[in-house]
Amino acid sequence: MIFNINGNEVNILIGDNILNKFDQEKKYFIIYQDSLSNELNKIVSNLKYYDIYKAPDGERAKDINVVLDIIKKMVKKGYTRKDAIISLGGGTISDLAGFVASIYMRGIDLINIPTTLLSMVDASIGGKNGVNFEGIKNVIGTFYQPKIIINDISFLRTLPKEELLNGMGEVIKYSVTMDKNLYNYLIDNKDNILNLNKESLIFIIESSIKDKMKIVINDEKETNGLRTVLNFGHTIGHAIESGSEFKIKHGFAVSYGMICETQIGINERIINEDVYYAIKNVVDLYKIKIDLNNININKALESLGKDKKRLNNRKIMIPLPVRIGEFEIFMLDLDIIEKGFIRCLN
Repeated sequence: MIFNINGNEVNILIGDNILNKFDQEKKYFIIYQDSLSNELNKIVSNLKYYDIYKAPDGERAKDINVVLDIIKKMVKKGYTRKDAIISLGGGTISDLAGFVASIYMRGIDLINIPTTLLSMVDASIGGKNGVNFEGIKNVIGTFYQPKIIINDISFLRTLPKEELLNGMGEVIKYSVTMDKNLYNYLIDNKDNILNLNKESLIFIIESSIKDKMKIVINDEKETNGLRTVLNFGHTIGHAIESGSEFKIKHGFAVSYGMICETQIGINERIINEDVYYAIKNVVDLYKIKIDLNNININKALESLGKDKKRLNNRKIMIPLPVRIGEFEIFMLDLDIIEKGFIRCLN
């Protein structure tokens, strides 16, 4: 699949064992984490010129000092704009590598090779990149499109089930806001998806990518409000992540955030209960659950007050599905969201 975003072509590949799509004249700077040593070996066996950088584990990788360390090493190794950065891993690494690629020599080619379902359907696509600052997620960031995204589903077979469910949170988000056909597929094909059936994985990944790119093409930098739909469940989801000190995984937090934000919409009488039960049904079907005891409410509320979708001190843009596959964007007072969030946690 090739998408054109404001003149930038993004080539997205989906398949099984497709890690051989590299220009052998380029030099590649590979950014990965320690847990991906086996995956790294698959990549470097297909490259002629490369360097590797092992980023810190978890969210510690998304730190401005890590960015500066990478840039120092790239300068020392003589990387130019004719070369490329490879992001190998999940959303943490694609955020980090994408940010570095966007600022190194005013932009160097970026190749995303996501190794998790979450990254394949969300973090690796759309061009959002960022690092965390003083506990606030992605507060420093850029919009920068990768040249190529290689979705090799062979990586998914090595993941624990928890990581698959982590990605399903985002897949569910696309289905309930934009894609009723995908929603019905998730309901009817749970066993095939959880058993990593090749055709089922390709279907949900391809559907999710098309849904997201349809939005990104029309609102790459969130200038007209359309891209806000991709944040359904994220206002409260990010607060849950911050409140748990990122112990609760992103997709799990977003899944609970979707349920909670929908409940707030019902309380405000702007959507009906059918949507709430449809979302809860699919989240429960895949057994995506979080431990509410892991959330520090004060930290979560502090993060909520700093939400990037806040238009002024007291209003936040919240996308909500008005029926499965269709959405609208609403303006809600921060007080209403905070009270609804506390109610959801009790």
